[in-house]
Amino acid sequence: MRKQFRKIVPLAGLVILIAVFSLTTDGKFTSANNIRSIIMQSAIVLVAAVGTVFVMAHNNLDFSLGGACAFSSVAAYLISGGNMYLFFILCIVFGVLCGLLTSLIHIKGRVPAFMAGMCIMFAGRGIAQTAVASRSMLMVSATKLNNLWVFIAIIAVVFTIGFILFNYTKIGKYQKLIGTNPKAAELSGISISKYKMLAFIISGVTVGIAAWLTIIRSGSVSANTGLNLEIDVLLALSLGGIPMSGGSATKMRSVFIGTLIYFILNNGLTLWGLNANYVDIVKAAFFLFTVTISIDRSQKTLIE
Repeated sequence: MRKQFRKIVPLAGLVILIAVFSLTTDGKFTSANNIRSIIMQSAIVLVAAVGTVFVMAHNNLDFSLGGACAFSSVAAYLISGGNMYLFFILCIVFGVLCGLLTSLIHIKGRVPAFMAGMCIMFAGRGIAQTAVASRSMLMVSATKLNNLWVFIAIIAVVFTIGFILFNYTKIGKYQKLIGTNPKAAELSGISISKYKMLAFIISGVTVGIAAWLTIIRSGSVSANTGLNLEIDVLLALSLGGIPMSGGSATKMRSVFIGTLIYFILNNGLTLWGLNANYVDIVKAAFFLFTVTISIDRSQKTLIE
């Protein structure tokens, strides 16, 4: 009974947040403009989170996201010359390169994945800040795609492909098996290195798409492109109930639930008129409350 209770905590939290803000904001929360704002604000994190799930499933954390997003944007802009469609392709290419490099440092260099990711994050951020400081990187033409239906379409495609790969192919199933018991996976003939690398590559693809969406929203590449993306993604997935230890309890649905909780909470507190200085404190308290209830202390993991 207690286990079932823990399972529904993230979804229950989302429903409660929607109900509370719907009833206490005089219709502002449920207005079309506000719903549009929540979807478009959450799209970047949601897309990046789909790829991150594959990495977390095999019991690793990817801290490269923000730096990889910034680097991909800068590199793609410089090579594409501002061509929007070439820019999109190159964002994915450089995102994959960042994911591949992170996996190689982790696997071949035997460096913990979170440390390898942080190295890429700092390097990517540094390269982007240096490049942006020397020239203006405007992509005003990209803002033509800054509308709700484009974002919904991208979310639907990325999530659907991620869901199928994660639940119905070896790529996803083996990630969960490696996270549950890496020794058993190895004895079963699974190439742990290969599937870990594939997870980081998939994460790189979604980071590249997230970079493209970021530029669509802002219309330019800046020093703050992708700032704190890795933190936002990890917080959203934790709120969605994904265990830090990965394994079979990792579910793709947590991407939607956790991302919506994260952005709805922030949006609702703003509509309440809460002082900006206190918003993060309330978010931290809610996060602590949700995660504390969701923890299975006997196994020290978050329940699905």
